[in-house]
Amino acid sequence: MKQTLEFPKTIRFLNEDEIPNTPSIIKRWEESKNANIVQGYTFKLKENNSENELIGFDFFAEININNSNLWNLVIALSKTLPEVASVLFGHIDFELNYGNYEEKDSILKFINQYKKELTQDAFINFGLIYNDDKSLVEIFIDESKYIKYWGVDEELFRKIMNDFKLQEIQNLEFIDEYPKVREVLTRFDDNAIDSNLLIEKLSEKYL
Repeated sequence: MKQTLEFPKTIRFLNEDEIPNTPSIIKRWEESKNANIVQGYTFKLKENNSENELIGFDFFAEININNSNLWNLVIALSKTLPEVASVLFGHIDFELNYGNYEEKDSILKFINQYKKELTQDAFINFGLIYNDDKSLVEIFIDESKYIKYWGVDEELFRKIMNDFKLQEIQNLEFIDEYPKVREVLTRFDDNAIDSNLLIEKLSEKYL
């Protein structure tokens, strides 16, 4: 099966004996063998229409990067945020929590101790955001562990992509477009913090 992107140990394609006898899932599993899930990014400028006039981002990107380098890219993209930001987090089955705005460097220092869980736990969503009346910058990593990014500084964004040797790919695909298996991180790492406990710790700190 074609796979040139390094996933976290908690996420994988279905094995053949795990596929339910459902034609649509079987079809997608077959297609996943040739999926274009590689390192790179998509880029889309915001469409100028009345619905988007009050939304303060200029472009949206989705980024695949090897999981072992995901945290480094998050830190690099955090440079596109102002000096204050809010951390987003939550279990995949519940609403996202939006933390209080605090100094960005303080947030990064605190969440750095949980970078393993935040980049590998397939049951946690997290991100960083700054939003006011004029601008929106957001770095969001959902349970499939690739980045969704809303930004305003295209030049800086593309520089960061170049620094990580990531190219814009028109037909790039992502793991959550295909049948996949998610497993708990604690199954692979006895020292990992359980999803619910980590969310409690983030809630105590930021809510």
